[in-house]
Amino acid sequence: MKALSLATLVATACAAVICVAAPHAQNIGQTGARPPVTKAAAIAHFVGRAPFEGDPGGPAPIDILIERWSTDKERDDLAASFTKSGPDGLLTGLQGIRRRTGVLLHPGVQGAGARVRLRHPVNLLFAREVSTPKGRTVVFASDHVLALGKPAAEWPEPSEFSLLEVRIDADGKGEGKVAAAKEVAYNKTSKAFEIQNYASQPARLVDVRAEKSTKP
Repeated sequence: MKALSLATLVATACAAVICVAAPHAQNIGQTGARPPVTKAAAIAHFVGRAPFEGDPGGPAPIDILIERWSTDKERDDLAASFTKSGPDGLLTGLQGIRRRTGVLLHPGVQGAGARVRLRHPVNLLFAREVSTPKGRTVVFASDHVLALGKPAAEWPEPSEFSLLEVRIDADGKGEGKVAAAKEVAYNKTSKAFEIQNYASQPARLVDVRAEKSTKP
């Protein structure tokens, strides 16, 4: 029997985590059930590393698998909620989306049992991509704090809007930064959500690149 390639093993592991672990995070609290777990193949796959606080082993691997891109209507509805209610409207508008766009996989607790070491999936409820003169910008949003760089056990449990903005240059290399609702702006010209004062924010995701999607 031929040995499996590293890429095949990684893809299999990611698929297993999505199918097995994602149902564990179905409850959304006050707003009802989370978007259902889908069996759709990823149409886009981004990988990067999060500088892991207190981890001598170096930055932790992060995978972002996109099952679908947010529609123009979802974008416009979220923008309208933001315009009407300010930062608080972002969480309300996001939780009104009934179908997730994908998942972000982050490391579990190292040095613990096998179950705890499993990579943890976080549902992404918004995902949009915009072409720029320097490359492209991809924006993701979740109703869970994206505490990249911290152990899974330290990620806050309460629902909170969190936006991840990834900027990828013409060479296909990029970095990502995370912001809470109060640090988010909506650009009416490009019709895109973005982080205020992006340049002054610390990088939470480095060495970002797009992998080949798993779509047939």
